Amino acid sequence: MTVFVTSAPAKIILAGDHGVNRHQPALATAVAVRTFCRITVRTDQDYSFYFGNRRELCSRDHLFTFKAEVDALRQAEALDEIRERARDFFAPARYVLAHVVEQSGGPGLDIEWRSSVPVSSGLGSGAAASTAMAWAAFLAAGHEPAPDEVIFAAWQGDIIAHGGVASSLDSSAITRGGLIRYTVRNGVETLPITASLPLVIGNTFVEGRSTAKLNTRVRKLLQDHPAKMHLFDDMGHLVGQIMAALEENDLPQLGHLFNLHQLIQDKIGTCAPENERLIEAAIGAGALGAKISGAGGGGIIIALAKPDKQAAVAAAIDAAGGQSLITTTGAAGACLEPANAF
Repeated sequence: MTVFVTSAPAKIILAGDHGVNRHQPALATAVAVRTFCRITVRTDQDYSFYFGNRRELCSRDHLFTFKAEVDALRQAEALDEIRERARDFFAPARYVLAHVVEQSGGPGLDIEWRSSVPVSSGLGSGAAASTAMAWAAFLAAGHEPAPDEVIFAAWQGDIIAHGGVASSLDSSAITRGGLIRYTVRNGVETLPITASLPLVIGNTFVEGRSTAKLNTRVRKLLQDHPAKMHLFDDMGHLVGQIMAALEENDLPQLGHLFNLHQLIQDKIGTCAPENERLIEAAIGAGALGAKISGAGGGGIIIALAKPDKQAAVAAAIDAAGGQSLITTTGAAGACLEPANAF
């Protein structure tokens, strides 16, 4: 029995949320919460997916038929129909795997995930699962992939999960690890900044939250109010300032810039009351700055706090109804693991 085990980290967006889909730069970093994928080679050409209590079995023909259907929707720019596909839990994984198999072939596979990354939270749970699976599936096909191949394959899952509008930011940050700058035009640039930011993540646990729905909301906002596009230009300007503060490891300046970034996120309508409550709690407990990380509408916030304040900020987030996680930036990217790591 041939088995491959891989892992991939969660990610957070430090700056550029939603702006990245509108030709602005974004900054993202991997954090040390990981998803593990175990792939076992089958003796036939079928595929099975297992995550928790969810299971699915599909044939190779079904895999390619599904890919052809999604490809046609993308060609027609049928974003609402792609958004409906996001309701199918395994649709992103199926689409990613179809790209890998189309490129590299290989045997049938049993695919299982074990993850500490909360689903639909803004930490890139889907991209981490897709990245870990793509890496292992390439290996099972006898192909040692380049990082860019893994990034591209995993990105296909986010295109479905995010309702047809998605950059490869998440899969880039998760595959590469560390700290990255990303633009749609130029792709990923790994930054030589080694300072590790002391952060507290706060999960709002908003039920029914969907990145696809939020992307659709922002898209329709701009259709109705095209002048608001300037907000994304302003966000891109802040990204440059945040990079400069990172290079200097200037935590107070970063805190101010996080707060200004959050004001823009408020303006584009992605801040739910639950986000606001956790942000206020974090600032009240001594955080230097706090903002939504990711699509918003719930999900997570990130709070920048001096190390001696992280515990107090975490406690305040918990008291306000969230779930805190004390962490630092710059975790290792996706990697092959020992078989007994799963």
